[in-house]
Amino acid sequence: MKENNKLRSSELTPSEIQVLEMIRNKRFLSIKLIIKNGEVDTIEGLERLHTGERIIDMLKQHDFQNLEIKQSNGKIVCVNRIYRKKVIPPVKSKSC
Repeated sequence: MKENNKLRSSELTPSEIQVLEMIRNKRFLSIKLIIKNGEVDTIEGLERLHTGERIIDMLKQHDFQNLEIKQSNGKIVCVNRIYRKKVIPPVKSKSC
């Protein structure tokens, strides 16, 4: 019981907020966290795109992404994108 109250009263870190925002977005099929030195460094989200979009337009949407394009009988049947977001580290301030 004591531990449950502790979780409720604790504040979220900026990296935790960014992870929750991506989860709540609901456009991602999966979310992967890259952790360095015990802190979230990068968040990767896998999303399925509409096959009707032009490939050049998909490439222009984000600076950091991987695109996977599947083709069958000369037609694009599936486009998956892994979107990468670098987590903004919290600003450490010195106390006087």
